[in-house]
Amino acid sequence: MNVPRKVGPDGRMTNAIAGKRHRRAMGLPQGVGWCVPLPGYLLNSPAWLAMSPKCRKFIDALMAEHADQGGLENGNLMAPYNWLQARGMRRADILSAVIEAKALGIVDFTRGARSYGSRMAPSRYRLTWLGTPDGLAPTHEWKSIKTDVEAVIRVKNAFERLKLERSIKRANRAEHAAKRESRAA
Repeated sequence: MNVPRKVGPDGRMTNAIAGKRHRRAMGLPQGVGWCVPLPGYLLNSPAWLAMSPKCRKFIDALMAEHADQGGLENGNLMAPYNWLQARGMRRADILSAVIEAKALGIVDFTRGARSYGSRMAPSRYRLTWLGTPDGLAPTHEWKSIKTDVEAVIRVKNAFERLKLERSIKRANRAEHAAKRESRAA
């Protein structure tokens, strides 16, 4: 389709599409809500191509949340486990999808606390290819991954750190349980 372009004051073509009908035809869909831009260089990056299907579901859920918030809550996006389960993710796969997305540099997050009683602090997520409303420019952490092999290594190392963290917590729980038993006896 040959689209007429506007001509600038210097007589050269600009990138703007001329004519209301053509702009409407080439623009974003109207009346369907907010859209989340996905740049081509992100879609073709080794980080994006190395994502597992469960990580992709998680990213899609965050993009849907970003769109639902009108594009104004990046950095403050929330994705509760129940909501992710309703979107087709298994509860056991959610943390590994979050860790994988963080390792690939596509998502950044601040981890919340357990949400029971008065300690309700959910995790907050930020899509790194988008800026935040408080003025933080896109950080593009995923750009530091140059090859597919590097992406796989980063994900593997992130899972090893998670495994180590879990084993330390397990050892601490066993130690505390042994102390409680010794005091009770």
